[in-house]
Amino acid sequence: MTKKMARERWLKPRSPSHFCKVGVGGLEPPTSASQTRRAGRLRYTPADKSIIRSMLKGQDLQPTTFIGQKTRLLAIVLLLLISACQPAQTPVPSAILAPSNTATIATPTPTETPPSTPRSSPTPQSSATVTPTKTEDCRAQGGELRSSTIPSEYLAGDLEFSLYLPPCYQVEPQSDYPVIYLLHGLTYTNDQWPRLGLVETMDSLIAQGEIPPIIIVLPREKTFNSPQTSSFPDALIQELLPWIDQNYRTIADASHRGIGGISRGAAWAVRIGFTHPDSFSRIGAHSLPVFAQDTNQVQVWASQTPPQDLPVTLIDIGRNDREVQSALDFANQLDRFNLPHEFYLFNGEHTEAYWAGHLEFYLRWYTQDW
Repeated sequence: MTKKMARERWLKPRSPSHFCKVGVGGLEPPTSASQTRRAGRLRYTPADKSIIRSMLKGQDLQPTTFIGQKTRLLAIVLLLLISACQPAQTPVPSAILAPSNTATIATPTPTETPPSTPRSSPTPQSSATVTPTKTEDCRAQGGELRSSTIPSEYLAGDLEFSLYLPPCYQVEPQSDYPVIYLLHGLTYTNDQWPRLGLVETMDSLIAQGEIPPIIIVLPREKTFNSPQTSSFPDALIQELLPWIDQNYRTIADASHRGIGGISRGAAWAVRIGFTHPDSFSRIGAHSLPVFAQDTNQVQVWASQTPPQDLPVTLIDIGRNDREVQSALDFANQLDRFNLPHEFYLFNGEHTEAYWAGHLEFYLRWYTQDW
């Protein structure tokens, strides 16, 4: 296929809904066969707005003609005569009349004002004396990060973890919350996600109403044993997960629970998520280096789980990341066996600067339909 033919194929007009669902985030058009096959399960990110706009602008949209040219001229003359006889009206602000030429993007637009909450008191108040509601007060105060341990038979000691409780958790005892388990990378501890800005980002997004309040659990992997000998996943599934559900107000079902991780944590998230689809509905694999033992397990996981129960996977990685080929190969495996997933290739490397820069993107993805 020549370069001209490939370009014409990429720019072929499509329906507007297509541009909200198809493409490689932050990239030029897909170039490999595997990327093209995966296109139906990929999404645009804000970095793609220029691509979307240029593609829409390139479409040749012809309006349908219902009347002849002479009839249109006569209709215009009649409208002018009628309008001349009408009393003057207040002009409509131009902001209302101006059409929008920008394509709609699936990513929510941040707002500065938190959503209003109905007041419990029916007594009217003047604007000068209005006091914030209880929900507004506690949202402004932010969430809480706790550190804790539980005894573990699998680890022959304590399992350490941190816990993010969202704003208003203490003052709204009637509310239950979805839960995300986020795992750290090799040689790091469970303070990695907070160091990347997790608490501040969560507080900001919740206060603005951009994401719902959720609980986040940050387990610590103390010893980095091989996957074959490690008891870390058993401790997480058999001990930590039920303990969290028993001691905190969680929505204790797979559809409201996710697991994700960075680097080695991403490899654990993939293995734990796919081997326990009854516990998690979404898996986040950020800068994924797949465990060698799991590279050919996708077919097994797919055959053991009904299609409707398969978790949805997000894979993202920097184009200069040393693990980029591992992530691409795994995405190809998911595509080959029709496992639902999204794949994003961004600019960046295998660094905390990359993960911190995409933290808000991760949190929006985990919570997008809660």
